[in-house]
Amino acid sequence: MKKMLFIALASAMLISCSQNKEKGKVVTFEEYHALNQKEENNGKRFAIVGYPFVDGDITVKSTLSNDSQLPHIAFYDEPGGKGKMIASLPMGNGKGKNEFDAPGTFTMDQVVFYDNEGKPLKYTDKMEVSFTMDLQVDRSKTTMNDKSVYYGGPSETRIDKAN
Repeated sequence: MKKMLFIALASAMLISCSQNKEKGKVVTFEEYHALNQKEENNGKRFAIVGYPFVDGDITVKSTLSNDSQLPHIAFYDEPGGKGKMIASLPMGNGKGKNEFDAPGTFTMDQVVFYDNEGKPLKYTDKMEVSFTMDLQVDRSKTTMNDKSVYYGGPSETRIDKAN
């Protein structure tokens, strides 16, 4: 009985980890920064379009950590960390689908991003990054920059090359 339960749990975990995350509804810069203000956005999929850039040190933790422990990658509206920063999204470190790979010390030319199909992308490629809004709607809102917002933020990122 215990063995069957273990096999069922392991199978469920493998299936949930291997499922493709669906694309989200593309939002503008302004819409992205208002997502955490509405309870109905909790659990919904959204996406931003931009260019990834790591403009400083990055701490990489185990890919088994939850999304809040993953490194956050900044996305800008122009390549090379130029223009307006659109969002900072959690992303697993590795060479698998929807991950990024960076050596211990690196330049952006050495960082590789892997899309939802596992194809490599560079920081100069425009990307559509989908995510789930994971808001803590069971707790009271907090005030940030004169706005009432829920705790939480993006999780479960998916990377696609933008058209």
